[in-house]
Amino acid sequence: MKKRRIWILLLCLGLLLTLAACGEESPSAVTPETEPVEATPETEPEEEAPEADPEEEAPETAEPEAESDGETDHAGEYLTFSTVDLEGNPWTEAELAGQELVMINFWEYWCGPCVKEMPDLEELYQNYKDQGFLILGVYSDDSDMEAVESTLETAGTTYPILAYCADFDPYQTGYVPTTIFLDSQGQLVGETVVGSKSYEEWAAIVEGLL
Repeated sequence: MKKRRIWILLLCLGLLLTLAACGEESPSAVTPETEPVEATPETEPEEEAPEADPEEEAPETAEPEAESDGETDHAGEYLTFSTVDLEGNPWTEAELAGQELVMINFWEYWCGPCVKEMPDLEELYQNYKDQGFLILGVYSDDSDMEAVESTLETAGTTYPILAYCADFDPYQTGYVPTTIFLDSQGQLVGETVVGSKSYEEWAAIVEGLL
């Protein structure tokens, strides 16, 4: 009987031990993995725009030099030409024979200074023609002959007007009016005059060359 009690007691103790062991939970201290946080890339400071250079000053446009007289490079040369006048009559250097001084004035009907001085040139011609002085007016733009004739009529021009020809090319300056002078031998004399002049100024030049 005593042995039986001891046996029952041992079974109870074993059962208690078994229940105690299963019931004790050893919690795992599992640390949840921390997801890596993406690093926010540092925003590189924007490069500051370079300060605008001060505007470069535009180069000044040179003022055109005033037209002036200049000694001709053709002094002493003989002028030969062949052209026609307004009526279609032929003109060559032979028509200048017997003249002491010939003034050749290159002009255009659309050139203000040219037109403005024409009455003075007509007066000059009238006052000195008895001394062997002759003026030849030479135009090149024949696109409006009515304007050419109207200009001459308004100015009261009576001296010969000739059409331009290539023979006059060497004596051009790129400006109108341009004026050259020939002596009694048909040679260029004096200065090439670029631009218009008053009657008094032209008279002084003519008297110096006659």
